[in-house]
Amino acid sequence: MNSEIKLEEIRPADIQLDEYESQPRTLQPRMEFSIGIIAIALSLFQLYTSWRGSFDVYIQRPVHIAFVFTILFFLYPLKSRSVKRDQILWIDWFLAGSTLICTTWVMINVDRFLETFSSIPLDLVLGTLMILIVMEGTRRILGPVLPTILIAIMLYAVFGQYFPGTWGHRGFSIQMLIETLYTGQNGIWGMITGISASLIPGFLIFGVMLEKLGGGATFVDLALKLAGRSHGGPAKVSCFSSALFGTISGSAVANVVVDGVFNIPLMKGLGYRKELAGAVEATASTGGQIMPPVMGAGAFIMAELLGISYTRIAAGAAIPAILYYLGVYTSVHFEAQRLHLKPLPADMIPSFRKKILPNSLPFIFPVSILVYLLSVGYTPSLSVLYSVVISVTWHLVNCRNFDTFKIRLKQVIAALDAGGRAIVMVAALCACAQLVVSMFNMTGIGVKFTASIIDLSQGNLFLTLFLAMIICLILGMGIPTTAAYVLAASVVGPAISSLGASPFTAHLFIFYFAIISAITPPVCAAVYVAAAIAQSNWWKTGWIATRLGLSGFIVPYMFFYAPTLLLFGNPMDIIINSVSAAFGVIALSAAAMGFFLKPLSWIERIGLFAAAFLLIDPGFVTDVVGWLILGSIYIIQRRSRMSGHGGNV
Repeated sequence: MNSEIKLEEIRPADIQLDEYESQPRTLQPRMEFSIGIIAIALSLFQLYTSWRGSFDVYIQRPVHIAFVFTILFFLYPLKSRSVKRDQILWIDWFLAGSTLICTTWVMINVDRFLETFSSIPLDLVLGTLMILIVMEGTRRILGPVLPTILIAIMLYAVFGQYFPGTWGHRGFSIQMLIETLYTGQNGIWGMITGISASLIPGFLIFGVMLEKLGGGATFVDLALKLAGRSHGGPAKVSCFSSALFGTISGSAVANVVVDGVFNIPLMKGLGYRKELAGAVEATASTGGQIMPPVMGAGAFIMAELLGISYTRIAAGAAIPAILYYLGVYTSVHFEAQRLHLKPLPADMIPSFRKKILPNSLPFIFPVSILVYLLSVGYTPSLSVLYSVVISVTWHLVNCRNFDTFKIRLKQVIAALDAGGRAIVMVAALCACAQLVVSMFNMTGIGVKFTASIIDLSQGNLFLTLFLAMIICLILGMGIPTTAAYVLAASVVGPAISSLGASPFTAHLFIFYFAIISAITPPVCAAVYVAAAIAQSNWWKTGWIATRLGLSGFIVPYMFFYAPTLLLFGNPMDIIINSVSAAFGVIALSAAAMGFFLKPLSWIERIGLFAAAFLLIDPGFVTDVVGWLILGSIYIIQRRSRMSGHGGNV
């Protein structure tokens, strides 16, 4: 088994991601510099408005959109596989210029838009152009699925009178459609775009700052120290580093790219088959989006939709996130034991005192400040702004000489540039999702979907949850997590809430399954990228990832039927149910992997599945029976192993 890990064999540039998320152009130096200036200006604008507060709706959001789509059309090509993909074409200049015209028109006509519902012909022309700009920009950066959904719902709005039964409606004129989406506050300038223009950018910039200023290396070093010397060490390193990076990343694909380039070659070099290496990374990276304190754009949107604080969202999501990673970690452990995979060599484990501790302060200090400020009631915008300032200040002040200062100042500027570019993808997604949700509200299709789901499930809560899960997984197969969550929340959120669930529980249930779709075949973006890095068969990788992440499909049902896992109820019940759920997840992982203390017989495997579901279901009787089954299998396996039967582990 070769312990020489040559990371240069697989570099980020070698990974072809065009099928999953479009890749930016390689620009000429002068144009690259110009785009960098615009991206830095976007970052500074967002940080400034975090400090002074957002401008009025018709100022803050159009300025944000103007920055985003100007960068987008210069940075992302019309056709990702075209031979001219790196050339900026006339259509790119036209769309970027049109973006500036459309957004500027809104800002100079804000009083008229607020005072009257009537429009002039130029409003309709620019409104049509703005809608096309959003659809084209989203198509370039995220693919055609979300724009296609928008086109379909717009056609439904215009031709509703031709639909039969309850799905029919009186229809809306094209003029009313454009007025609603362009000049109205509930169209493109609505709440989701508002979140993109105010809350999300600061956290994206903060995440990029941490990664660019040394945080990425700290994640890996901490993970190596925590898990490197245990069975299946490299795979457990992936679990820890992905969870740590997940505190600042809102994308499963981005998480796979950052961590996978290190973790996957490491696993392969120590004897992991390539499908398992890719599956471990995909599953661990997907969970990063549910790991507090930063859970990606979807969590901010959830807070606004529900009218509760982001801090409450993050706190409530903590135990389910731990359960998810406990499931992945124990699945990796049992699989490593079954396959006799060895730990990492001792010389690959970094020294805590000499390397990790000195290098971890630039990461731990700002993150700790962020968590503290959020916990004591500061707004998310101010909390992340202060954390960014502290991170940058620490990085610049802690210099031994002027040459080091200049290097670090360039790193900060590069991080602002990268932060501005990171905003582009999320903002384009939010703008298009806002248009879709506006059309949902305008046509009432969300209410009709809710009624259909309730009719189909006959009011049965479990069946409603199951249908909601299927809808989330289907939506997540074609569009990113945030969009899948927003659309599913509009369609099935009211159906779940109507059966007595709290809105928070219902929305977090939907959010989890929108995330899990990233590893659910046949369309699973995180698996595609991990398989590309591992050079493995994506289909096999996807099904292994599903087994490893099986707890992720169960955890939402756990907190739905046991709200104490979301920190509702008294502390003792929260502790008891959390411990019971944790052992249920461990039993489920062992059953899925076919290994506990030693390989499981089919009877033992069935018993562990039964114990898992009994422990997952809250209740004194089910918990007692579940503990008895789990304890019995543990004792049987332990005695068998000690007596030498079944071989040594």
